[in-house]
Amino acid sequence: MRTSTRRQSPAPADVITYRLNNKMMYVPPAESFDQAVTFARSAFEGDLTGIDKSRISFSLNVLANGKQSSVGISSEAWSKIMSHLAQYEIIDVHVQP
Repeated sequence: MRTSTRRQSPAPADVITYRLNNKMMYVPPAESFDQAVTFARSAFEGDLTGIDKSRISFSLNVLANGKQSSVGISSEAWSKIMSHLAQYEIIDVHVQP
Protein backbone atom coordinates (compact mmCIF):
# COMPACT_ATOMS: atom_id res chain seq x y z
CA MET A 1 0.00 0.00 0.00
CA ARG A 2 1.30 3.40 -0.93
CA THR A 3 0.99 6.31 1.43
CA SER A 4 1.54 9.91 0.57
CA THR A 5 3.10 12.41 2.87
CA ARG A 6 2.14 16.01 2.78
CA ARG A 7 4.34 18.72 4.07
CA GLN A 8 2.48 20.60 6.71
CA SER A 9 3.08 24.20 7.62
CA PRO A 10 4.47 24.72 11.09
CA ALA A 11 1.95 25.77 13.68
CA PRO A 12 1.63 29.52 14.03
CA ALA A 13 3.72 31.03 16.82
CA ASP A 14 1.92 31.57 20.10
CA VAL A 15 4.68 33.85 21.43
CA ILE A 16 6.79 36.37 19.54
CA THR A 17 9.30 38.98 20.67
CA TYR A 18 9.06 42.74 20.37
CA ARG A 19 12.31 44.73 20.50
CA LEU A 20 12.58 48.46 21.18
CA ASN A 21 15.83 50.27 22.04
CA ASN A 22 17.63 46.96 22.69
CA LYS A 23 14.97 45.88 25.20
CA MET A 24 12.96 42.78 24.40
CA MET A 25 9.59 41.50 25.61
CA TYR A 26 7.62 38.35 24.79
CA VAL A 27 4.11 39.08 23.56
CA PRO A 28 1.34 37.06 21.93
CA PRO A 29 1.01 37.58 18.18
CA ALA A 30 -1.42 40.40 17.52
CA GLU A 31 -4.35 39.73 15.22
CA SER A 32 -4.27 43.26 13.81
CA PHE A 33 -1.86 46.15 13.44
CA ASP A 34 -3.85 48.19 15.98
CA GLN A 35 -3.65 45.34 18.48
CA ALA A 36 0.12 45.15 17.83
CA VAL A 37 0.41 48.83 18.76
CA THR A 38 -1.58 48.15 21.94
CA PHE A 39 0.70 45.22 22.84
CA ALA A 40 3.81 47.32 22.16
CA ARG A 41 2.52 50.16 24.33
CA SER A 42 1.85 47.69 27.13
CA ALA A 43 5.24 45.99 26.78
CA PHE A 44 7.21 49.24 26.60
CA GLU A 45 4.99 51.51 28.65
CA GLY A 46 7.77 53.87 29.72
CA ASP A 47 9.03 54.36 26.16
CA LEU A 48 5.73 54.57 24.29
CA THR A 49 3.47 56.46 26.70
CA GLY A 50 2.14 59.56 24.98
CA ILE A 51 3.38 58.49 21.54
CA ASP A 52 0.64 58.77 18.91
CA LYS A 53 -0.15 55.38 17.40
CA SER A 54 0.50 56.74 13.89
CA ARG A 55 4.19 57.11 14.85
CA ILE A 56 4.63 53.46 15.88
CA SER A 57 5.79 51.03 13.20
CA PHE A 58 7.16 47.50 13.01
CA SER A 59 9.77 45.63 10.98
CA LEU A 60 11.42 42.25 10.59
CA ASN A 61 15.07 41.54 9.82
CA VAL A 62 15.46 39.30 6.79
CA LEU A 63 18.33 37.82 4.84
CA ALA A 64 18.07 38.85 1.18
CA ASN A 65 20.81 38.38 -1.42
CA GLY A 66 23.28 37.51 1.33
CA LYS A 67 22.62 40.75 3.21
CA GLN A 68 20.57 41.39 6.30
CA SER A 69 17.87 43.98 5.72
CA SER A 70 15.03 45.46 7.70
CA VAL A 71 11.59 45.14 6.11
CA GLY A 72 8.66 47.18 7.40
CA ILE A 73 5.30 45.55 8.07
CA SER A 74 2.30 47.46 6.76
CA SER A 75 -1.03 47.38 8.55
CA GLU A 76 -2.55 45.67 5.49
CA ALA A 77 0.02 42.84 5.58
CA TRP A 78 0.01 42.38 9.36
CA SER A 79 -2.24 39.32 9.68
CA LYS A 80 -0.57 37.51 6.76
CA ILE A 81 2.91 38.13 8.23
CA MET A 82 1.79 36.92 11.67
CA SER A 83 0.65 33.61 10.20
CA HIS A 84 4.20 32.91 8.96
CA LEU A 85 6.29 33.90 11.98
CA ALA A 86 8.38 31.41 13.89
CA GLN A 87 8.04 30.95 17.64
CA TYR A 88 9.87 33.78 19.48
CA GLU A 89 10.66 35.61 16.22
CA ILE A 90 11.76 39.20 16.80
CA ILE A 91 9.74 42.13 15.53
CA ASP A 92 11.40 45.51 15.88
CA VAL A 93 9.27 48.37 17.15
CA HIS A 94 10.08 51.87 15.88
CA VAL A 95 8.95 55.37 16.78
CA GLN A 96 8.79 57.53 13.67
CA PRO A 97 9.62 61.23 13.96
